[in-house]
Amino acid sequence: MSHRIILSPGARADIKSAVRWYQREDIKLSLRFRVETQVTLRRIAQNPNSFPLLRGTIRRALMNKFPYSVYFSANTDEVLVRAVLHQRRFNLWCKR
Repeated sequence: MSHRIILSPGARADIKSAVRWYQREDIKLSLRFRVETQVTLRRIAQNPNSFPLLRGTIRRALMNKFPYSVYFSANTDEVLVRAVLHQRRFNLWCKR
């Protein structure tokens, strides 16, 4: 069974920000980032409990080809993606 993915407004903004950054570097990189984001979200939807718990109910999925992580919480049929951040920004996100 696949869980339904819900992106928080913050997660949507995180993805858009990263795509814009990669577009400035190389349009092909931005496209690859979008694809990698979708691949990671599909992995999460298929088996959210396979990812490690970080704090409380927050789990982290590492992207394979970019230094980004997807932070999410899951219940029986939905996954709420809370943030998509460069791996060096996690501590800043925790302080929000």
